[in-house]
This record gives sequence, C-alpha cells and structure tokens, in this order.
Amino acid sequence: MGAQATLAMPATAITEHTAILYAGQTLENVSLNPLEAGIPACKPVPARTLLNNFLTEVQNKAYHVAYGALWEREVSLDVVQESMLRFVQYYQNKPEKEWPALFRTVLNSKINDQRRKRLLGNTTRKLISLTGLGYTREDNNPGMAEDDLPQAAHEAGFSQPEAGTTGGQLKQHIESALRTLSERQRQVFLLREQLGLSIRDTSETLGCSENSIKQHHFRALRAMRNSLAEVWEHEHA
Repeated sequence: MGAQATLAMPATAITEHTAILYAGQTLENVSLNPLEAGIPACKPVPARTLLNNFLTEVQNKAYHVAYGALWEREVSLDVVQESMLRFVQYYQNKPEKEWPALFRTVLNSKINDQRRKRLLGNTTRKLISLTGLGYTREDNNPGMAEDDLPQAAHEAGFSQPEAGTTGGQLKQHIESALRTLSERQRQVFLLREQLGLSIRDTSETLGCSENSIKQHHFRALRAMRNSLAEVWEHEHA
C-alpha cells in the first residue's frame, strides 16, 4: 500500500468517527437551563425567553470547550451548569450584546477553578501515597477519557480500509491522538469537527481571532493525521 493511500485512512477516521465517539457527550438529553432550576425571575417573560434562547444556544458549545480543557465528562457538565447559574445570577440584566463575552469569562473562570481543585487533589493523593495512609489504586484514577468516551464506536460499520481496525481500537487511537493536542487545539478541533461550527462561530466561542482558529485547526488536523497514520502503518505493516 502506497504512502498516499496510507494517509487517507486517518483523515477519514477523524471526520467520520469523532462524532461517533462524542455523540453520547452532547447535551441534547441534559437540561442545563438555570431558568428551570428555581432561580427567581428578574426579567419579564419576553426578556426571559431571550435569555433562555441564549443559554440554549451556548450550552453545547460551552460543554465542548470545558471538555476540551478538562477531559472529564461529568466535571465538564458541572462546569457548564455552574457557569450558566452564575451568569444568570450576576449578568442577566446586562445588555444582550455583552452576554457572549460575559458568559465566556464565567466559563473560563469555572474551568480554572476545576484546574485548581484537580491540582490540589493530585497533590493530596501524592502526599497520601508517600505516607501509605489509605491509598488505593482507585484514589489515583483521574477519571479521564477512558471512562468518558461512549461505547458507540463498535456499533458503526467500517468500510475499507478501516475494516482491519475494530471500533474499540479506533476509539483508543483517536483518544490517544486527541491527548497529544494542546488544550486550545483540542477545543478548536472538537468545536469545528464535532459540532461543525464555522471559523467565525468558533472564534466567538473561544474569544480568539479567526486567524488563530485557522492555525489551531490546521495544526490539530495535522497532528491527528500524523498520529493516526503511524498507527495505521504499524497495524498494516
């Protein structure tokens, strides 16, 4: 098999199977609407409807941003929930045009809070490990993507040349390739490839310039293709 044919498979795997792996991690079946969570209404009905529409629009984008940064499904869902609650609590009366930037600020703050908690937790576990007090293997489980990725990939039918790779193997390979990306590259990749956002929408979601989004997306795709090409060549040598 020639080099050109070898490189074609990873590119296809990225575009066709990432959605399969992350299909179970969208927010379609999760209600994150703080307006339904008992928060006192401070706006008249039309304005509350406008706010509700805004939150509905941003929640799935926010989840992918959080997941790209934290790499844990439940934690990412919690971060989005907390961000929406905080946004409604403090910023719902701000001008509508300011909402995207304000929500992005709240979301990034909550993500950073989780990073600090994770750092503190890891430090605590290391100290416990050194003292030998009540430390188990489960205590050191970071709950990363091994448990987060849904088991849907094996249900897909793989056409040539993907037939030689099982769904479980493909999931692991894509997961490993995603881990090699920087946080920003992973966020851009998920928003562009999984959610199908335009460059402009991705730029607005992450607060980056469109040129920056293009660069991160290009580098992410190149890194993913290279990583998966190595796997493909190794398995079919």
